[in-house]
Amino acid sequence: MTGNINMPWSLEGRAAVCLAASKGLGLGIAREMAAAGARILLVSRRREPLESAAALIVKDLESGAAYPGVTVWHRPELIAADLMEEEAAPSIVAQAKKHFGRLDILVNNIGGPPAGLFHQHSMERWEESYHRLFGSVVRQIKAAHPLLQKSDAPRVLTVTSVAARQPIEGLVLSNTFRPGLVGLVKTLAQEWGPDGILINNLAPGMFATERIAEVEEATAKQRGISREAVRQERLASIPLGRFGDPRELGRVAVFLASPANSYITGQTILVDGGFYKGL
Repeated sequence: MTGNINMPWSLEGRAAVCLAASKGLGLGIAREMAAAGARILLVSRRREPLESAAALIVKDLESGAAYPGVTVWHRPELIAADLMEEEAAPSIVAQAKKHFGRLDILVNNIGGPPAGLFHQHSMERWEESYHRLFGSVVRQIKAAHPLLQKSDAPRVLTVTSVAARQPIEGLVLSNTFRPGLVGLVKTLAQEWGPDGILINNLAPGMFATERIAEVEEATAKQRGISREAVRQERLASIPLGRFGDPRELGRVAVFLASPANSYITGQTILVDGGFYKGL
């Protein structure tokens, strides 16, 4: 297995593709994986935000953010690609092979669909959201699978949402399509277990990102109340009383992708400050 078992959280020697990684949760994951020593291909639609994200990661590492024991860090590679386009997935995998000669870690992530109630969304928006939240993930996993099979410690992580387990007010599109990834990951864990491919979902709750601000604004408009009132309600629903930091999700991702995890697969890991009320 690639990696230093004496430093079980180290990703040194590992190559990762991080999707939608120019900001928010994707960037939080990329920052932590880079700090753990991984070589990373950052993916997002536009080049300029990617360059800003890469500069932030380099600044982190030059400032001593690398995990203890990590002796080598790498400047991220970049590719601008629209994950909604069919040709994006094979192009991303080809770039990973070009830069690294391998692929060990695939982090699926894509921006969430518009907020709103059932009657507020057209059929076109429903179809677009299916392709965004589910179809794009299937395409990327299928494209990456042959290269992952050649890794000695392959890992697939898909960033979904706590909405996969517990519906969130005003997010009917997310509430509908996110649970499909739970079934997909559980099934692939069964099919790919014999190949040693560990695949899991990360299901974040409410994190301090641009997305949460957009959802708050939409919810406030729907209910005719202030955005601050919506925020206070949401904070009150989280036992820890705060939104998460994207790098907190990143640290869970590092664990699941690292040698420290050798037996967790097919799971949907909630990272939500206690928001989910189910058993």
